[in-house]
Amino acid sequence: MTIEIELFGQLSTGRQRRQILTLENPISIRETAILLGLEPDDVGLMTINGVQSELEDLVPIDCRLCFFPPMSGG
Repeated sequence: MTIEIELFGQLSTGRQRRQILTLENPISIRETAILLGLEPDDVGLMTINGVQSELEDLVPIDCRLCFFPPMSGG
């Protein structure tokens, strides 16, 4: 199972912005974040193949998973 990861904004500070993970078993977005050294509470938005997702969603095979920091706007 291959996952293409991309980190945006301050989540990429001190980390590789783009990474490829190869996993043997499906895991949740939360578990993936922890594996990458991210604190799940610091993540504002996650997308799988461009679709907004939740921390407990399972990461499908051969996908693109993006992590965005919290955003504010008006």
